[in-house]
Amino acid sequence: MSRSAWKRAAVALAAVVVVAGLAGCEDGDGGTKPAGAAATPATQSPEEAVKAVRAAYAKTAEAKSAKVEMRLVVSGTEGAGSSTFTGVQGWGPSVADLKVTDSTYLADVPGAPVETRAIATGGATYMDVGAEQAAQTGGKRWMRIDAEGAAGGDQLLTQLTAGLSTVNQDPAKELGLLAEAPAVKHLGPVTDSDVTAQAYEGEPAAGKHVEVWIGTDGYPVRMIVRTEADRSLTKLTTDYTDYGTGAAVQAPPATDTFDFMELLKKLGAGGGQG
Repeated sequence: MSRSAWKRAAVALAAVVVVAGLAGCEDGDGGTKPAGAAATPATQSPEEAVKAVRAAYAKTAEAKSAKVEMRLVVSGTEGAGSSTFTGVQGWGPSVADLKVTDSTYLADVPGAPVETRAIATGGATYMDVGAEQAAQTGGKRWMRIDAEGAAGGDQLLTQLTAGLSTVNQDPAKELGLLAEAPAVKHLGPVTDSDVTAQAYEGEPAAGKHVEVWIGTDGYPVRMIVRTEADRSLTKLTTDYTDYGTGAAVQAPPATDTFDFMELLKKLGAGGGQG
């Protein structure tokens, strides 16, 4: 693989890593206090909607983990694309062990794996780059990206991850922010397959819209976060099941990892596109 092709492969893989690693970018108590469960009439008042969201926040924060299926779609930029993540996610502390599939970021890169695995723990995220790419890194298969400064001034990676920094995959945090939004609206009952829930929406920040489906047990079953930033539209849809499932995530051995930023330096990235 040529030098420029390998750089693009590394950057494309890093873009997917950044998405998976956002689970570890923000921690917090959500800014709300637990509240009792709200009734679910056909249409709830704004006060009742906030009460229901806060109750879901309390249950979610206590659960600390769940199985997830995430679908990410980015549009409106040169870095437009999509990926699916399935696995387990934990919050407090923030960790994730996810399988990455159906990723346009990977499909366009020669030698990149069709399916791979991403691990987020300790403020960093790791991705298995596959055997073919590992031949370029001394046999090391796990690429590490720290949560802060992931783009490192690289134009292509910045484009690929445009808008993603505003997406927070911590469901308790998102519910806390939603409860504090200027206006929380009850959308009414929703069904999908065998899931029955009550839907709520709000805009906790400029350019950010959150919709959450709260199941009959009081836990979120789906969260849809849409953000607009830098001429980019990002939509992250996450389905949650099995709250409280084990989330014992371990980083790969240091001897089998390489640092993404160091790799870019060796490839002479320097903020350009190779």
